Amino acid sequence: MLSVRCAAKVNLCLDILGQREDGYHDLRSLMVAVSLWDELHIVSSDRFRLEDEAGQPLPQSNTVWRAAQLLAQEVGVSPNVLVRLLKRIPSEAGLGGGSSDAAGMLKALQRLWQLRWSWQRLAPLAARIGADVPFFLVPTGAAIAEGIGERLTPLRLPTLWMVLVMPEATMPTKEAFALWDAHPTRVDADPMTLANALKVRDWEQVRRHAQNAFESLVAAHIPSVSDLKARLMAAGAKAAVMSGSGTSVVGLFADAMAARRAMEMVRPFSAWGTVVRSVRRSIVLRWGSKGWTTF
Repeated sequence: MLSVRCAAKVNLCLDILGQREDGYHDLRSLMVAVSLWDELHIVSSDRFRLEDEAGQPLPQSNTVWRAAQLLAQEVGVSPNVLVRLLKRIPSEAGLGGGSSDAAGMLKALQRLWQLRWSWQRLAPLAARIGADVPFFLVPTGAAIAEGIGERLTPLRLPTLWMVLVMPEATMPTKEAFALWDAHPTRVDADPMTLANALKVRDWEQVRRHAQNAFESLVAAHIPSVSDLKARLMAAGAKAAVMSGSGTSVVGLFADAMAARRAMEMVRPFSAWGTVVRSVRRSIVLRWGSKGWTTF
């Protein structure tokens, strides 16, 4: 069996520059992969099948299914595997779970079919599944994303400790973009300045640039987003910001101990929460009982 771990991501800053003629939005963001994982368990089969953890079939609209079919069409090989998807990344959280799962499927088939493709070659195919999917292919675990998210500048950052929390209420990505279209909002957030500040632990600059253009719009409809952000800051976060289109909120902490202490303080007020750290690779695999290997 081939097992694939697919990391979540956080947006430590996100600015929306405007809507394009094709309906997509241009943006700038600093994206970081974190140690919260979905898993794909893959075995040989007579045809492609995709199941959830309980063994129930998942629809063809699932990003894993779409990824398998796209790559199969590209290379002319039938994806004769059974895939079981174990979900741990919350949905409608701004954490990129579906996108990461798709990237994991692409990388798994790349390994199974021995395709010697660079991540840059695979990225345009990944972008056809979703704007966030190419990020999970970069080999550094962090990147500045521009365009609709497909133009990526990989970065290496030091290990960052974070607390992720969510309120009970969620908001689909399409609704968040509809809010922005009705009330275009810009933020003074520069991804490269933020990345450089994180490298030297300049927390004042981190707080200045850790902003999200969706945050005030989503929080106006879901006030618990602002409440959780305030509680993270009160618990010792160096900075806090909503991730992606929400509704998860990420708090940055000086070290693991501070993050774990804050999680205990904020947990009673959140519907879900966990402590994570940044990771250098978004996709890791394991053959049988062998250890996990990055690729």
